[in-house]
Amino acid sequence: MKGVKSIIQVLLNVAIVIALSFGLYHFIFNVWLDSYTNHNEFVEVPDLSKMNITDATAKLEELGLTYEVDSSRFDPNTKPFAIMDFYPAAESRVKEGRRIFIKSNPKTYRPVELPDLIGKSKRLAFTQLEISGLKIGKIIYEPDLAKDAVLKILYNGKIVKAGEQLPRFATVDLVLGRGMLSGVRMPNLVNLTLTDAKKSIKDNFFEIGQIKFIGTSHDTINARVVYQFPFATDTYDQGQPIDIWLSTEPREKIRTQLRELDIQYKNFGEDTISGTQYRDIITQKAEQQIKDMQQQQQNNPTTELPKPTETPKAPEEIIIE
Repeated sequence: MKGVKSIIQVLLNVAIVIALSFGLYHFIFNVWLDSYTNHNEFVEVPDLSKMNITDATAKLEELGLTYEVDSSRFDPNTKPFAIMDFYPAAESRVKEGRRIFIKSNPKTYRPVELPDLIGKSKRLAFTQLEISGLKIGKIIYEPDLAKDAVLKILYNGKIVKAGEQLPRFATVDLVLGRGMLSGVRMPNLVNLTLTDAKKSIKDNFFEIGQIKFIGTSHDTINARVVYQFPFATDTYDQGQPIDIWLSTEPREKIRTQLRELDIQYKNFGEDTISGTQYRDIITQKAEQQIKDMQQQQQNNPTTELPKPTETPKAPEEIIIE
């Protein structure tokens, strides 16, 4: 009898446990879980097609929805910041917190990187700019040995370098080498400082040749150009060197040296002589003078033979590399 009662008690306990388990299961999955996940509660996706991106995101936040915006591709036929597409579609029922994917039109095209074109040929530069999505504006030519090679790139009048970001379809101007011109009139460098003379030479697309000093002072700050070759009245080919002489002395004190430079560099037509020939003429005159004085001494032995005239020294020159 006791055994039967024990079995009945066990079965009763098992039934109670099963009932409690079923009740707990029902409570978790039908009551508590529904309330936790807002079961049977939905949010309707609004129509974003006529909104801009600012209004659309504000509306989604108001409804408790999240969003992800893609604005990587610009459409010139659509207003900037307009909604081009979105998913899920309008009037779709979604749970609160659902992510809405939006495709909007950016303000303009994404910038592009300027390719490295310096030193490249005109034809290659045109092709690379076209591939990069940039337009070619003015073609400007400057004297340079590299004919038709790209020297500079300008955007809105300013120099831009490779790697800089420019708006897509922006217009750039190219500065190309035109080769050097022949028969260009020389700039006048006399009385300029060394710095100003160098700048004038470069601005006129010539090269700086030898820089020499006349006299003992080598003051590069206060010295002025006293002589140049080729001369200001000459015509010369661009890209060729110009030699200059500087001095801190007044021209009156270095007249002899300037005269020697004239004889060496200036063209007097058929009477042109080099500096070496000039010195030879002076030496011959001195020798003749000595002979005349010796003859005079023979005719009049009491006359003291004067010292022969010395050959003038050439101006001191220092070459700056």
